Amino acid sequence: MEVLSNISKILNFRWVLFVMVSVAIAFVCGYFTGKGWHNRVSFHDMIINNPRELSALVTPNDKRVHALADSLKGYENAYLYVRDRIENDPSTPAMPAGDIIVEGRASCFGKAIVLCSLYRALGKPASQVRIVIGEADLPTGGFDHAWVELEHEGQCLQQDTTNILGTFSFGQFRDVKYVETFIKDEEFVLNDKRFAIVSQLNRMKVTGHPRF
Repeated sequence: MEVLSNISKILNFRWVLFVMVSVAIAFVCGYFTGKGWHNRVSFHDMIINNPRELSALVTPNDKRVHALADSLKGYENAYLYVRDRIENDPSTPAMPAGDIIVEGRASCFGKAIVLCSLYRALGKPASQVRIVIGEADLPTGGFDHAWVELEHEGQCLQQDTTNILGTFSFGQFRDVKYVETFIKDEEFVLNDKRFAIVSQLNRMKVTGHPRF
């Protein structure tokens, strides 16, 4: 019995020693891994959004987008669907239009992705619909925002399907009324075909809208 007791003590000691060594190794590896990571990171590192990846989120050829567009049968119905049926949730990451339709919630950019995709699926040429991303300007402060510009029946409509700045109708803002009312800067535009930085002339409101 005494021999077994001694063996047990030895095994317990070895087990404790093994655990302590394992923890020490993990700590050392973690330290040097972290040290190496910090050495690789610089002040200039940033998250990069590739323009092609952003344009790829507009998916008029997605079967789910096509099915919804067919059921809505019109541009105004598409606008009202995105305004009223896709919940505004700023915390939701951007994703392709079909996934957003299934999810039922999206940020301002996500809602714009769905609306642009539906308009394209309904037959609008890429040259007549685009997502605009810029900075909204309110007395309480500025924030990044996204909306859609649609050329429809000879007019340019600026459309915001979120409830952040208000609840708006399909044709409420024509020409640059929306931008003049709410927007400080227009930064870039995109659809499924193109991505472009908004020109300084457009920001200064000297000329009309940039065309793809």
